[in-house]
Parts: sequence; C-alpha cells; structure tokens
Amino acid sequence: MQQKTKIPVITLILAAINILAYVYVSWQGSVYDTDYMIEMGALYEPLVIQQHQWYRLVTHFFLHYGWDHLFNNMISLLILGYAMEQVMGKAKYLILYFLSGIIAGVTSIVYNVAIGAEASVSCGASGAIYGLMGALLVLLVRGSRGRRSSEVLRYLLYLGISLYSGFQDTSIDAAAHAGGFAAGFIICLLLTIGKRMEVTYES
Repeated sequence: MQQKTKIPVITLILAAINILAYVYVSWQGSVYDTDYMIEMGALYEPLVIQQHQWYRLVTHFFLHYGWDHLFNNMISLLILGYAMEQVMGKAKYLILYFLSGIIAGVTSIVYNVAIGAEASVSCGASGAIYGLMGALLVLLVRGSRGRRSSEVLRYLLYLGISLYSGFQDTSIDAAAHAGGFAAGFIICLLLTIGKRMEVTYES
C-alpha cells in the first residue's frame, strides 16, 4: 500500500502568517520605509539591547522588505519545510524553526556590535530558513551511505556559494544567515539524538 503523503500543516501556517503579516504591514505603510519597519517590529539593535524589546527577535522573521523578498523566502520555506516537517515531526520542526530564527537575530546583533558597525535594521524569514538548511545537512550526512555521499557534496557546494554570496552583498544580513544555519545544524543534532531520520537532497 502506498504511504499517504502528509500535509505540511506547520509549514503552510508559517507561510500564511508571513503573507498575512506582509499584507497588513504593506497596507498600513511602506515596507521600504526603515522607520516604519522598526515600528512594525523589525530587528534593531538599540531597541533590543538598550530598551529590552526582546520580542523583535521573533517578529523580525515575519516581516519582509518587498514582495520579491517575501516570495523568495516563502518558496524556500515551502520546499524545505515540506521535507523537514515530515521527517522531524511538527513539534520538533516548529522548535527548530523558531529557535533558528531567534538565534539568527542574536547572531546579527552580536556580529554588528563586534565589528563596530552602525546599527542596522533587519527583517526576513531567511535566518530561520537557513536553520532548516542546517538541519537538512545533518540528515543528509546521517543518511549518506556511499552512493549518497555525492548528495552531501553537492549540498555543501550549494551552501558555500549561498553563504559567500550573502557576505558579498551588503544589503543581505549574512551574519543572520550564518547564525541561523549553525543554529539549525546544532538544534537538529540535539533533537534527533538516537533517532533514525533520513532525507535526500532531491527531496
């Protein structure tokens, strides 16, 4: 009997929240207005550190600068989320997503403070999505058995190019991407200890 494909409920809900948030925020003002995006909950180091507005570590990854920003992130979320939610289960997948997004925000702040950069405004789901990418690498490595080792190598090449491109583009919060990826990798390791989980790059 063919196994019935499960509907990725959590992934669809996350995508819906992102889309609804974008519609609401763009309805109320301009998503290209930095001050307005700060008002809506974007990540901004002075308000997080000095005024203890910790909620921004969550709200920032439900906001997007423009339709193309939202579209690209939601395509990635749907593709990765479809595979990861089925493999990890809804609860662990949700924990992975939120913690990756939060740690991505923390990494962004720490990195900018460490290099003495001017406080920047950051938002987008990409930090959490890179967390899913880090988790996928864990499952690929665990599932690699000879013939599948090529999947890991191809995926590592893709990740390397993606992260490098991010650091070359000053408009991209590459520190958040790197932080989200590292967080997803470690969190997946912790959440799947003793579990036999496997997913393919083609998934």
